[in-house]
Amino acid sequence: MIGEFFTLGERLAGQKDARLRRGFLFAFGEAVSTALPYALVLFFVRAALERRLTLELTGQVTGGIVLAVLLRMVFTRSAMANIFTAAHALMGQARIRTADHLRRLPMGFFTQHRSGELMGVLTTDLALVEDIWSHIIGVFAASFALPMLVGLGLCFLDWRLGLAVLAMLPVALAVLAATTPLFVREITSVLEATADVNARIVEYVQGIAVLRAFGRHGEVYQRFVKAMERLRDALIRAEVAPSPLLSVFGFLVEASFVVVAFVGSTLAFQGTLAPGTLLVFLVVSVGVTRQVAELGVALLMLRGSQRALERVDRLMAEKPLSEPSSPAAPVTRFNVEVEAVSFAYEGEHVLKDVSVEFREKSLTAIVGASGSGKSTLVHLVARLWDVPRGQGAIRIGGVDIRDLPFEELHRHIAMVFQDVVLFSGTVLDNLRVGRADASREDVERAARAARAHDFIQALPQGYDTVLTEDGGSLSGGERQRLSIARAILKDAPIVLLDEATASVDASAEAEIQRAIDELVRHKTVVVIAHRLRTVRRAHRIVVLERGRVAESGTHDELVRREGPYAALWREQERAKGWHLGPRREVPRAEQG
Repeated sequence: MIGEFFTLGERLAGQKDARLRRGFLFAFGEAVSTALPYALVLFFVRAALERRLTLELTGQVTGGIVLAVLLRMVFTRSAMANIFTAAHALMGQARIRTADHLRRLPMGFFTQHRSGELMGVLTTDLALVEDIWSHIIGVFAASFALPMLVGLGLCFLDWRLGLAVLAMLPVALAVLAATTPLFVREITSVLEATADVNARIVEYVQGIAVLRAFGRHGEVYQRFVKAMERLRDALIRAEVAPSPLLSVFGFLVEASFVVVAFVGSTLAFQGTLAPGTLLVFLVVSVGVTRQVAELGVALLMLRGSQRALERVDRLMAEKPLSEPSSPAAPVTRFNVEVEAVSFAYEGEHVLKDVSVEFREKSLTAIVGASGSGKSTLVHLVARLWDVPRGQGAIRIGGVDIRDLPFEELHRHIAMVFQDVVLFSGTVLDNLRVGRADASREDVERAARAARAHDFIQALPQGYDTVLTEDGGSLSGGERQRLSIARAILKDAPIVLLDEATASVDASAEAEIQRAIDELVRHKTVVVIAHRLRTVRRAHRIVVLERGRVAESGTHDELVRREGPYAALWREQERAKGWHLGPRREVPRAEQG
């Protein structure tokens, strides 16, 4: 089981660590050095009972025990140093690999899994494994080796009592084997309940403002409480359900001492066993039974952590976006061609035979009603999803994006989302997300181009101001301009903007529009827009309708065609005159 456990953990970490097995061997050496004093005490007692004890022999036995204790200290220190270091290093690497794996999964995976559930895998599950590896593996090695070594040694002393010491061990382990599936099942419930609680915490905390504004605080709070109650019940069951069988296991382990006492007393009364030998067996068997009890607990904990490892392993088994076996040549041109692309999500077609080109060094706008496939198309260009083989292709500079290495593709693309994600840290750190080695001067130059420099300078510590999670102290327009500054700083030749001005006020929109103008000069820019007036000057406007390209052209061309775009334009122009309350007719004398 230990070998399987090590193999699974090292597979998740993507590397082997010799310190782990070396630490296990040191733990075995610790068990041997722990067993040596028992043998020396046995030798000492037999010598005393046979009247062979001398001062010299006493000194030798005492020196041997001291040496065994020193050896145990050395082995213990080496075992702990190796096991702890290896466990933390491997699980740290496993976290990094898991996070990197998540980065490569298609977006469909995240729509089917709650963020709290994934957080539980990255934190709770791996933390459980890390804790058990660092604290239980050494205990398991010692608890396994010591009873075996001492039991075999006792067999050499008297095979009848030696077998009596070991007789109950197979029965106790059989009971433990019956307990393990029950314990693993309950631990699985605990892990699932923990994932649900994590998801409810994220939902509750992130949505607290909306919940309070709409008066749904109580309902969501109750869902959170119920999730906590399920976790509480799962933890109680994990403790209580295996208890009857564990009690039987403990009884059988302790019963071995009674068996030794009974068999030994019988043999002693029959005159076939020396009383001193019986005394040694009784003293030594106490230590053996204690180690066997610890072995049972260690086995259960290892099995529980193995289930946690399997949950992480299932996550790592999720199929990522494929890497090309024969990567194409690096891209030198940056026009984007979408050729006959169809895409379905959960059986529902979102895009149907879409063909369009986003020309190099130009601004192309994608417009259309909600649900027409605008965001899906842009996400496919960024390869957040994959176009299925046989369902069309997307090419950059004539190269299919599926034939480009993942890192190579994303080196050429910068994306500005409608919902800006800012991380805890300084403004400077947030702007350097796409280019970690950028100098401060480069960062400030990008911020100026994004019309963000002035408000950054107005912050308490300027670029060194620490932002709260998601930049809660900033306005929507300020967060959006920081996102655009990141895209400018990255200096990628292709920039995708997903409704960058959809949720900001008019003044912020004007600033963002000027920042977008900075991007267009030397790049391929694709922007999704709801407000058509923000893209009037686009070189080309593509209109999507029910997953298909309805029409494309410049603003003036599309308005003259009296097609879907012209209808959207007129509707938005009429909406500009909307007002609340009855409209007062302005007397002619007041006009002008």
